[in-house]
Amino acid sequence: MFRFIETIKLADGNYKLIDYHDKRMNATIAHFFNIDCGQSLADFLPEAKTYRQGIYKCRVVYSSNIEDIEITPYFKRKIKRLKIVNLDTYPFLSPGGLFDYSFKYEDRSFINSLLKGLDDITDILIVKNGLITDTSFSNVILFDGKKWITPDAFLLNGVKRRYLLDCGITSEGTVSVKGLKDFQKISLINAMLEPGDIEIDIKDIIY
Repeated sequence: MFRFIETIKLADGNYKLIDYHDKRMNATIAHFFNIDCGQSLADFLPEAKTYRQGIYKCRVVYSSNIEDIEITPYFKRKIKRLKIVNLDTYPFLSPGGLFDYSFKYEDRSFINSLLKGLDDITDILIVKNGLITDTSFSNVILFDGKKWITPDAFLLNGVKRRYLLDCGITSEGTVSVKGLKDFQKISLINAMLEPGDIEIDIKDIIY
């Protein structure tokens, strides 16, 4: 049986982007279990005001129902560079990279296997069908000197990505490996990371 996760930011006594997490969780349950549940995470999460100061990571594990909730202090990773990993030529996949992560699965064993041999300050930038997608734990936005672009070839349509698009802070675009040279920097975004929290110069991408 598949299990899935929602990672929710709990900052200064408030859960962030709950509506986006609700929408993804309910869509996942409907897709895999054919259940139209319309659940709200707010009905299950611990009282947010208990965590008045600081940033916490709330990890919800679920299948057809919520199975586990864990809240821990959040510590931002110190990523300084990215290494290109091309799924099109990865030895365990057929040409075209048949890996799919359109749902936020609890099982991340394949993604974790791509990180072998890397140090703590290096993450991967995944390429599929010749296009930039995501890192191992985030979506990305890229700055060309005037505007922020998020790749339209994402693996997972993350909640922060959708929020930034809805707010008009970023827009979608096709980004190829060769096209990286047209950008100045790349920022990692996810439910826990705001734009600018982790920024990497394009020259610090390893090919």
